[in-house]
Amino acid sequence: MPDDDPEVGAPPQWRLAHLMDGYLTTQLLYVAAKLGIADLLAAGPRTGPAIAEAVGADPGLLGRALRGLVLEDVLAEQDGRFALTPLGACLRDGVPGSMRGPAIARGELYYTAAAGLLRAVLHGGTAFEQVHGERFFDHLARHPEREAVFQASMAGRAAQEAGDVVAAYDFGGYRRLVDVGGGRGILLEAILGSAPELHGVLVDRPAVVPEARRRLEAAGLAARCELVTADFFEAVPAGADAYLLSRVVHDWDDADAGRVLATCRTAMPPGSRLLLVEAIVPERARDRPAAVRMDLHMLVLLGARERTEAEYRRLLEASGFQLLRVVPTRSQAGLSVLEAAPAGPGR
Repeated sequence: MPDDDPEVGAPPQWRLAHLMDGYLTTQLLYVAAKLGIADLLAAGPRTGPAIAEAVGADPGLLGRALRGLVLEDVLAEQDGRFALTPLGACLRDGVPGSMRGPAIARGELYYTAAAGLLRAVLHGGTAFEQVHGERFFDHLARHPEREAVFQASMAGRAAQEAGDVVAAYDFGGYRRLVDVGGGRGILLEAILGSAPELHGVLVDRPAVVPEARRRLEAAGLAARCELVTADFFEAVPAGADAYLLSRVVHDWDDADAGRVLATCRTAMPPGSRLLLVEAIVPERARDRPAAVRMDLHMLVLLGARERTEAEYRRLLEASGFQLLRVVPTRSQAGLSVLEAAPAGPGR
């Protein structure tokens, strides 16, 4: 809340009421992101009716929603016009650190799933499945438009995190790296840019690989990378000296995560390294709030989880790996690179 918000210093009931109204805030941000209001206001303040005309909305109703965004410091009121704040500027499309994709995903895809949280914590399972009757990734496969929303959200997050990863971890010692579940290739692009001698292989689902190909070709990296369509539960390309799983293992419970790790273990020659990029859950929630919030996303959407360092160590050992070191990044999300090797002789 802004420093001059009248709720600052108010009784705890007011603060709690504000938290209860989080459902409104999610949808107000979704409206702003979906209609491109931040991009519209980037050129300067406009009146409510002018904004409504530009985006094809009802002037009276949109005006009321815009005032709700003022309360959250996403917009500001200036002489009868609405202006963009630094917070609202994060909803612009295509700018560094853009949060437009995540705002749309939360309002369009995650929002309804949260309604199943009570049933999940009482009876087990996943909130998303309680609401939709199917697993998250199966749902995306049946709804390409929602797959696109999800991938746009992941791309926005990956763009923020890729620089943090390559700044913290030196990829220059590897010759061939397989990016398992590499999405649109954002992290692989950054890694190849940081290690000029490295050859990359991106592995992901058929719906994702074409976008990765376009990105890597546009970056002039086509000669140094290969794109493979594969199910990482079944097989990944063999013989590389590094296997990267960025924000992959946290999507799965221990049993399924172990299957992914076993697939990589089978493909790895002696001396190869496994690199996990994940947020590590702290002992106390307030020590790393972003990791705890991501854990809640996993609870709602996938029935999966973020893990502590000790839990990753146990998971890796059960899958035939030894954790060698944990390299923290400067990421606000609390990301670290966990480097592991196949356990046993020849590692």
